[in-house]
Amino acid sequence: MPSDNVLSAGAATAILGIWWAIDAFPRHRAIPSRDSDKGSLLALNVAHGFQLVGVLVGFLGVGRIDGADALLQLSGLGLMVAGIAVRWTAIHALGVFFTGRVQIREGHALIRTGLYSRLRHPAYAGSLLAYFGLGLAFSNWWTLACSVLPYLVALGYRIRVEEAVLHETFGPAYAQYARTTKRIVPWVY
Repeated sequence: MPSDNVLSAGAATAILGIWWAIDAFPRHRAIPSRDSDKGSLLALNVAHGFQLVGVLVGFLGVGRIDGADALLQLSGLGLMVAGIAVRWTAIHALGVFFTGRVQIREGHALIRTGLYSRLRHPAYAGSLLAYFGLGLAFSNWWTLACSVLPYLVALGYRIRVEEAVLHETFGPAYAQYARTTKRIVPWVY
């Protein structure tokens, strides 16, 4: 692996490690009224396992993107930081309603302000952006594929589970909200 790529890959790995370490600590310990996760957290954790494999393969240099330069790597690091910032902003907006599992808490409210005025799942959008950035920071096709594709599959399942629970909980209010916002990509999906 070229030395410039080792620096960006090392920085990307450090950012990923710090992000995951901070996300590992629960923000709120309120007891849920109803847990409806249906294994979606497990699916996300399996996707994270694939991401670790992608990072390891990236350090081996297998699948390096031909012609990748420092600008691509720095762009990847920037996307990682931006994605994590979007995720943490979304989590902060949810406050006590944020959990790692799909749960409805006592007094749960539908948040429709800030990032949630445009996207129904901005925290997932931020994660996706950060994982895309991870692959670019490594300048590696395998790292990119292992970071994004398994997460997209897990995310698709998680969003279906989450939206079913939100439709059940908030009824017409959530249906109206869903008609006026996109899931994870503004103006697209």
